[in-house]
Amino acid sequence: MIVRLALMLFLQNAVNGVLVPMFSVRLHDMGFTPWQVAVCSCANGVLMMAAPLMGQIADRWVSPNKCLAVCGLWCAAAMCAMVYAQTFSAMVAISFIYWLGSVPMSLMCSSIAFSLLEHPEKDFGKVRVWGTIGWMTPPWVMMALSLLMGWDSHASMTPYLYLGAGLSLVLGAYALTLPSISPRSQGIASVAPLQALRLIRGKTFASFTLAILGWSLVFPFTIQGTPVMLNELLFQAGGKWATGWLPAILTLGQINEIGTMLLFPLALAALGKRGSMLLGLGAWLVTLLMLSAGKPLGLIVASLLLNGLVITNFHTAGQLYLNAEVTGDLRASVQSLLFTIQGFGLMAGNLTFGALRDAIPEGDFESDLPTIFFIGVLLTALIYVVFLLGFHPGKAPPRQAIDPVPEPA
Repeated sequence: MIVRLALMLFLQNAVNGVLVPMFSVRLHDMGFTPWQVAVCSCANGVLMMAAPLMGQIADRWVSPNKCLAVCGLWCAAAMCAMVYAQTFSAMVAISFIYWLGSVPMSLMCSSIAFSLLEHPEKDFGKVRVWGTIGWMTPPWVMMALSLLMGWDSHASMTPYLYLGAGLSLVLGAYALTLPSISPRSQGIASVAPLQALRLIRGKTFASFTLAILGWSLVFPFTIQGTPVMLNELLFQAGGKWATGWLPAILTLGQINEIGTMLLFPLALAALGKRGSMLLGLGAWLVTLLMLSAGKPLGLIVASLLLNGLVITNFHTAGQLYLNAEVTGDLRASVQSLLFTIQGFGLMAGNLTFGALRDAIPEGDFESDLPTIFFIGVLLTALIYVVFLLGFHPGKAPPRQAIDPVPEPA
């Protein structure tokens, strides 16, 4: 089962790996303003805020396998349509349509994995590492094709979007071959997202929530800003030929993530969930400090190598913490709670980044992105202090169940 779930996560991450790494660079090269890029990019966060309803569907009404199959078909159609989106209004519409399928696709994969793994804390890292490999595979394919065939990986995304559409179709079909997970129908008194929301009580979970929200607010700074900064520095160093290596360079963080994910069980045993998450947040703070320097190229490239520590130790440990807080039939909705928190932060962060870039005079690259990254440093430092002081999961007994939501009067 571990092998089958690993293939599922490989395909799901490969679909997003086609689009996300180069999305901001492509829109920039199409002539979009920083604010327009931000609006297109915030579609992910807006749709993530609807995750509780998606979790409700998976928990109570429809099999996650069937949901994943539909999402695969939906995303394939959206990626094909994106080929023809050349204006701002068209790109905004297609971006929202794509993420309307991609967000629940990711949610369903997490739900299926946690439901079918016999020992999630022990085995999830082995499965998740193949998601990382899936994410980094398309950029290398993109770079190889660009260099061998002479394609412009910035201006001509058409072959890669069709590649992503094909991968999405394969994922949808593959979902129907996995063991079916039956929904658990209950009355309105046990609506899953409402029960999951009752977890937000006490200092520990409140600190966890604030840390996730704060990280999500700053993360768009790197998703939008790092590719643009690297593209500019690569062009300064070697011209247009050097920028052809950008898709592959952006995967350095995922290469590091493979190693940290394989070692994650040892790190978790040694540090615990709290220690692992503090290590991840610390690595994130150092990453932003490096990016705030703005140059040289080697320092900015090196900052990507800390990405593995951030994703593995902060987010994977966080997923395991959430999974341990509730009973098995609420797993999809608990994961959706994490999606909602992240969604709000991603939406606000993308729009904030676009507004800040628009506020800086055009062409002032030397002070543009480094200044914005330093703002991220200050926010992340505050997040770290709040999490350090407030997150102590070992001090409270684990919850075996959640109190039911009262019947409406």
